[in-house]
Amino acid sequence: MLSTEKKRILVADTKILDQATLVGTLKDGYHVVVAKSGAEVFKQLKKYVIDLILLDTKFPDIDGFEICRQLKDAPQTHDIPVIFITSHNSVAEEEKGFNVGAVDYIVKPFNAPIVTARIKNQLQLSHAISELKRRNQLALDANPNTGLPGNNSILNEIQRVIAEKEEVCVIYADLDSFKIYNDTYGFARGDDVIIFTANVIRASLYTTGCSDAFVGHIGGDDFVIIVPTVKYNTVAEEIIRRINQGIGEFYGAEDIERGHIVATNREGEEKHHPLVGLSMGGVDLSQRETTTALELIDICTEMKKMAKKEQGSNFLICKRR
Repeated sequence: MLSTEKKRILVADTKILDQATLVGTLKDGYHVVVAKSGAEVFKQLKKYVIDLILLDTKFPDIDGFEICRQLKDAPQTHDIPVIFITSHNSVAEEEKGFNVGAVDYIVKPFNAPIVTARIKNQLQLSHAISELKRRNQLALDANPNTGLPGNNSILNEIQRVIAEKEEVCVIYADLDSFKIYNDTYGFARGDDVIIFTANVIRASLYTTGCSDAFVGHIGGDDFVIIVPTVKYNTVAEEIIRRINQGIGEFYGAEDIERGHIVATNREGEEKHHPLVGLSMGGVDLSQRETTTALELIDICTEMKKMAKKEQGSNFLICKRR
């Protein structure tokens, strides 16, 4: 689904009248910036995040086709759709435009509704391609046990929400008493508990209206969840409710009746260990400013450790600004 946030279009044309017509056509639906030379095109690209470029083929300082070729050769601008809008009406020119990477070629005099329709189509296509690339990357990085995005995807997503100053809460979740569970019931059953936890998080996000939220699996029994600030309490409460409600299915009747596992340590002493719970530590980025993903994870880890000091499943949010 295409974002409802206004996209930014760069109109690059040497003819002032054509430039003004395009700006007038687009200004209500998009943020519009302009350029009347090749140098100004690159200047605007450094200044703004551009979602689509309307580009003339002739400029006083550089050929429009060469501008497009350079854009497609640079990783930072490669994916920006370029539509040529030009008075040069020939098959050879149009073919040249597509060969250097343009997605469309419109001949002047243009029809405003046609231009807006083609822009809309190209933005939708660009978004779809970006989403497909994102999903493919997540799939390549996925944890084999849960199918959730792994470490690289988690770091990239955290860095993205920091850079874009999104009002989200990043939550680090970790199972409690999991080692003693593995020692008692075996690693195969432990994997079942991890999959159960991943499914609990997915279901909780869905039922709280956050089905598009990011959830990743660091490895072992550690997960990262990124949810809108206004939803983090609701999501955390639902996750804890579902964990507490379902974890008993992974224990024998005696352990359930006792409410804990009885295990003998190396000294031969009998110890009581609580049933598996989930501790979560979070940072609300609308309240706490951070600059890197690693810094943010460190804060989340600190909050998670504090949550583990309390009995049972818990969630603590960082209150420091």
